[in-house]
Amino acid sequence: MVISSDWIPKPRAEVLAMCRKWLLYIVQTLRTAWGIPEAEFTELGDLFTTAETCLQKAQDESERTHVITVECQEAFKVLIAKMRFFRDRYFKIPPLSEVDWAALGFRQKDPHPTPVPDPDGVPAVSLSYPGGPHAITAHLGALVGTQELDPTSDYGYAIYVGIMPPGGATLEQAASDKHYLMKPPADGKGLMHLRFTRRRKEKLLFEAEDMGMTLYVCCRYENQKGKTGQWGPVASAIIP
Repeated sequence: MVISSDWIPKPRAEVLAMCRKWLLYIVQTLRTAWGIPEAEFTELGDLFTTAETCLQKAQDESERTHVITVECQEAFKVLIAKMRFFRDRYFKIPPLSEVDWAALGFRQKDPHPTPVPDPDGVPAVSLSYPGGPHAITAHLGALVGTQELDPTSDYGYAIYVGIMPPGGATLEQAASDKHYLMKPPADGKGLMHLRFTRRRKEKLLFEAEDMGMTLYVCCRYENQKGKTGQWGPVASAIIP
């Protein structure tokens, strides 16, 4: 069976759905037959639980903070690395059957895939205060005066953010987990990837310690294959 080289789903919910299939399908008999140590299988389950919990917090507007967003990114990074290890180490030797591959959630590579064009739109973001402490709403859309969007190539928005203390971050602040900015960004290159979304409005929540600092937000369009286009303008606002 020929498996697509890009077999890890992009949406985090789909990553969890695939891993859940693995955990349910690889019961004791298959685990032993495929030579999967119990400790490895248990670790995969623990990483799944951690990523699932982080995603639930990140999707809850009342709980979501910048720290939780970073924790969620890291949890999925570790889980996906473990899933890649499992596939390469335990799913190839001995070769699995077509039924096994299907049960594990792998899709057969389409010999005639529909081409997905690169993103060619330019997005814009504006910021407003929705009320409540340490919250800012990002409004996403096409930059005024740009061409009509192709929903296939300009599928959604990749959002990038950065926070700058008054006067710019110190070296210690810049090296912290939040990577505070030392100077205002010219574009999105110096900002941290926050999330992908197809929504036109995203509520951003921050820590009390960020109050009074300047938030910078920039986005670019992303197509269905995860390829990003050009940067839109940078927007900024003071975190309340």
